[in-house]
Amino acid sequence: FEMVSLLLPKWDPRYQEIKKAYNYAEAALEGQFRESGERSFSHSWVVAVRILSRLRMKDYRLIVAALLHDVPEDCPKKWTIALVKQEFGDYVAMLNKYGTKLPRWEFASREFRDRAYRLQHRFAPRDFFEVKLEDRLHNIQTLGVCSHAKQIRQIKETRRYYLPYAKKYNILVREIEEALIQVEAELKR
Repeated sequence: FEMVSLLLPKWDPRYQEIKKAYNYAEAALEGQFRESGERSFSHSWVVAVRILSRLRMKDYRLIVAALLHDVPEDCPKKWTIALVKQEFGDYVAMLNKYGTKLPRWEFASREFRDRAYRLQHRFAPRDFFEVKLEDRLHNIQTLGVCSHAKQIRQIKETRRYYLPYAKKYNILVREIEEALIQVEAELKR
């Protein structure tokens, strides 16, 4: 929280809300790991810190949403969008809802689920993409430990669906393009 405390005093309600989200996300994602072996919560923290670094304190709720961005999808039985709304308000819940895929059992295939997920992005506000594109950038940058098939799928998905939003809203365009080039170069080796 050193970076947060440089921008906000510890007694500030925004600081307290960020700390609360940090604690919720860390507890919710406890025991979950990424393919790299890294704790899932570490990814959420990286996304939040990058938003904080890039936007400073434009809106502290973006940092809160970033900390919680994987929680409703990865822990749906206990950590629902309704709980996020109750604890962190309508705005954070709305941002998290746009970033949460519907349950797998509601779809006949992964393809239909992914299509429904991407469709909801058409109606998402710009602030959602501040979080989502930072999330996608970190995911692309850490693809090296994933299977070849997953790397190819993520690259194609990013170019087809997320890079156009990055360009539309002018968010992380250069960073995402550079990360894609680097991952593609690694795949060719």
